[in-house]
Amino acid sequence: MVPEDKLSNSGENHLISDEWLVSYAAGNLSEAKSTLVATHAAFHPVLQRKIHSAEAMGGALIEASETAEFSDGFYDRLVAKIDIDNSQDYRPMADNSSKTDPVLPQPLVNYLDRGLDELKWRYMGPGMRQVKLHSDSNGEKLWLLKAKGGTEIPSHGHNGHEFTLVLQGSYSVDGQLFNVGDMELASDDIEDHRPIISEGKDCICLVVTEAPINLKSITGRLFQPFIGL
Repeated sequence: MVPEDKLSNSGENHLISDEWLVSYAAGNLSEAKSTLVATHAAFHPVLQRKIHSAEAMGGALIEASETAEFSDGFYDRLVAKIDIDNSQDYRPMADNSSKTDPVLPQPLVNYLDRGLDELKWRYMGPGMRQVKLHSDSNGEKLWLLKAKGGTEIPSHGHNGHEFTLVLQGSYSVDGQLFNVGDMELASDDIEDHRPIISEGKDCICLVVTEAPINLKSITGRLFQPFIGL
């Protein structure tokens, strides 16, 4: 697992932190988070290069993944080793499927084995649809959100972390704009999370929630058992 103090985005570029890339390369993430990181990296060659560099460290990463407790400064030292010359070549993320989709990066198409048009979108609220892709016994969920331009997502908090990767369109939160390929991390100390979908085309996001969201409105709480999130 990634230490709690390493869960933030990298600066203002809305990229997932290097510690997540190390854990991904070590096979140390859950199915939901591994799918999220692979899909995120498909948008950004710099993340792909760092993942491949971490994979090349094989032995050290395997040893680390088998250790229950990490020594002080472990992640800082390991991340420093993968921050290599970004001019080197990188190989594309694995393509194990003949299927393609104009919106989805290939790692997600491979995971779904189908395109967006073949999914069963379910009502989530006014202007919103969702598809649940995976759920762990610990309550972690991987799902897709589709929201119409101009939609205001109902105010909610989080009982765990929420990771949102933009696949199409854009949205804003507290003055920050998240475009295609951007990752937003909403931690469990955010009590009023209220994304606003940009006008125009539908916004489609890949989302991982570690626990059920905390909807603020009475109507939202009444509908939450039917939504399943």
